[in-house]
Amino acid sequence: MFEASFRNFLAHKGRMALSTLAVLLGVAFVSGTLVFSDTINVAFTGIAGSTAADVTIKPKQAFTPEVEDRGLSGEVPTLPASVVAKVSTVPGVRAAHGQVSLQTLTVVDRAGKPVGATTGAPTLGQNWYDDPQVRLVQGHAPTGAGELVIDQASAEHKDIRLGDPLNILTPTGSTPGTVVGIVAFRSGNPGVTMVYTDTATAQRQLLGKPGQFTGVTVDTTPGTSHTTAQTRIKAALGDGYSVATKEEQAQTAAQQISSFLSVVTLALLGFAALAVLVGAFLILNTFAMLVAQRTRELGLLRALGAGRGQVMRAVLTEALLLGVIGSTLGLGTGIGLATGLKSLISGFGVDLSGTALVINPLTPVAAYAVGVLVTVVAASLPARRAARISPMAALREAAAPPTRPLGPRTALGTALLLAGGAALAGAAEYHDTLVTGAGLLGGGILATLIALVILGPALSRAVVYGLGAVYPRLFGAVGRMSRLNAVRNPRRTGATAGALMISLSLVGAVAVLAASLTTSVDRDVDSTFGADYVLSGNGATPIGQEVTAKVRAIPGIQTVTRQRYAVAHLNGYQLVLSGVDVATVDRAVKPQYLTGSTADVAAGKLMVDQTTANADHLAIGSKVELHFLNGNVGTLTVGAISKPPAGAGKDGGSWEISLDTLNRFAPEARDFTLYLNTAPGADRKRVQAALDAALAGYPQVSAQSQADYKKQITGQVDTVLYLVYALLGLAIVIAVLGVINTLALSVIERTREIGLLRAIGTSRSQVGRLIRLESVLISVHGALLGLGLGLAWGIAGQKVLALYGITALSIPWTTILAVLAGSALAGLAAAVLPATKAARMPVLGAVATS
Repeated sequence: MFEASFRNFLAHKGRMALSTLAVLLGVAFVSGTLVFSDTINVAFTGIAGSTAADVTIKPKQAFTPEVEDRGLSGEVPTLPASVVAKVSTVPGVRAAHGQVSLQTLTVVDRAGKPVGATTGAPTLGQNWYDDPQVRLVQGHAPTGAGELVIDQASAEHKDIRLGDPLNILTPTGSTPGTVVGIVAFRSGNPGVTMVYTDTATAQRQLLGKPGQFTGVTVDTTPGTSHTTAQTRIKAALGDGYSVATKEEQAQTAAQQISSFLSVVTLALLGFAALAVLVGAFLILNTFAMLVAQRTRELGLLRALGAGRGQVMRAVLTEALLLGVIGSTLGLGTGIGLATGLKSLISGFGVDLSGTALVINPLTPVAAYAVGVLVTVVAASLPARRAARISPMAALREAAAPPTRPLGPRTALGTALLLAGGAALAGAAEYHDTLVTGAGLLGGGILATLIALVILGPALSRAVVYGLGAVYPRLFGAVGRMSRLNAVRNPRRTGATAGALMISLSLVGAVAVLAASLTTSVDRDVDSTFGADYVLSGNGATPIGQEVTAKVRAIPGIQTVTRQRYAVAHLNGYQLVLSGVDVATVDRAVKPQYLTGSTADVAAGKLMVDQTTANADHLAIGSKVELHFLNGNVGTLTVGAISKPPAGAGKDGGSWEISLDTLNRFAPEARDFTLYLNTAPGADRKRVQAALDAALAGYPQVSAQSQADYKKQITGQVDTVLYLVYALLGLAIVIAVLGVINTLALSVIERTREIGLLRAIGTSRSQVGRLIRLESVLISVHGALLGLGLGLAWGIAGQKVLALYGITALSIPWTTILAVLAGSALAGLAAAVLPATKAARMPVLGAVATS
């Protein structure tokens, strides 16, 4: 039986090619994601481990915030130079280096253009010392004011040479200098731009704190372990400092990298799972049709003595072969995909040339587990049907084993659909808390999806037949036949359309949520944005003091409303507290108060948004104890509650106090956003020209009007939306492959029928049109089900997310109609090869086919 299965597989390898391709694509996405994330993890962990000092000392902070949140405030914890001297005397310390390291800076060339990484990686400023990360390849180290050293990758990218002028822009001011040296990274460049100055310049100009350092790096003497040196340093310094060994720093870096990559990896694997699920429909359909076509053959095997179990194992063996071949090809394709991604990010300045692709043992195991398991499970139902074929099927013209009636299946699907619909309605109506709403929404999505998969055959009879009602009038007999052919086998049609339905249901849901978010943001900005311009730092960095001063001096600018941020902890989670100029904030951003007013904020009280207040059980008069990054603790009273901003969750809600109050607890916080209002009667064109001129030398700061501000926010939504669509495109491609495969196998199944049609006068073009019309019906049917399901999910999801400011429901009908039209075109494209094959069949050979 194994030999028979193997020969059957080889005999039908052409018919299984598209199923193999579906397995290949799904497995390639899984394995490529795993290989690339593992490679990045090893590369960056290796860089962190190899460049870390033996022991590093940092000022102890009240808590460890995320890097991007720390950058919002501009606060830089420091320690005095006396710490360096004290550490130098500790036994086992060979050398101690005071370190000044900053991320909140921008380097510009003589034309005022930024000299920074194109990957979004930070630009780092540091004082020069014996840094193990780099080595000088040109010039010399900076020895005094006005001398700069830059990394080789940035120099080559911007064609910077020795003697070229550069300007370092920080929140404390500008530091001009001349390039006197170029360094190369010893362990590969992770994509950052590095600029070095002498220590005095770094402290005075970059840090703005003469005699202070951001940390101390320690080289231990030979024979002294890092742990021993750590213990001695802690004893010498006492509390107030964080002392970490090289190994601990590498472990911390690995945890941070893994935490970031895990989110990306899980998201990509989620889309891979979707692609695999859609591929399962294709495989199920393929084997169901192959079993139907081989009814007589399988009956002969039963007549020759093969048992039901043997027949079932024979079909599953073919599925196993398909899964193994598809998984092997998919694993190789995934490794190639990871290689391409590695080369791609290298082109953006992230040097991974020293890191080989990392293929963990889990990767091929996962690849084969996914490919083989999904294939065998998908083929199990057709295999069971094959096992039920009786020996008598070999003695008669049996097209397929009898199938069960659709009644019980339809009843189960209907019950699930009603339950899922009730859950979605409940999520939309009763969503006082996110937990309740999300639970109902998730249950409703799962139930309705399973319900429509179960109802697929019954729906295909009704929907496809209804969609094809215009065919007879438009295409005559050919249209009538294509309509009947599409519903001839409702199980097959339902499964084929189901693959497309799953993919497009997600497209529809995402489109509704994205459109609703965009509309909500537009309304939110229109109702709250009162400034004529808003200035913010690109890359979430504070604005320099000199920028604020220059903007204030522009003729025609009447008020400048400053906004600063501080990072704090409340009840174990991190939040970002905003401080604003209360004297002008009502004109600049028009706070939407539900209770309280700006006067309460000006009196030193706290404003929170309604969603955050509900989540933390806060009301007017509630006391809130906030722990700040610098160790300060403040107890504030809730004095006002506002509407939730669009799209903000608990960690991104509004926590606002006056600038005076913020400065009491976080005095080092820098201006992060400036809201500008022009004077009545001011010439807007002149103000705009003056503003452009004032910001000409500060590429890290952007000025936007209200329209620009809305465009920026909606542009971010669109970017994420396009990325999601691109990833969903893989599942859609596999779904279209399913349509192609179904039609191709259907043509083979109907060879004699097509031959008879040709014999009675049907032309080749009519036969091709018959297949194409059938394909369009199946594709549009799947699209209608998917988009309808997606609309229901999206509407319910918007109602739940109204808790987070997505208060406007917007249905993107243009997108929906475009997807529907695209599905029809995809159906036409999918039918090209099957229709061509059907039209070219030799008439006599087709008629003689048994």
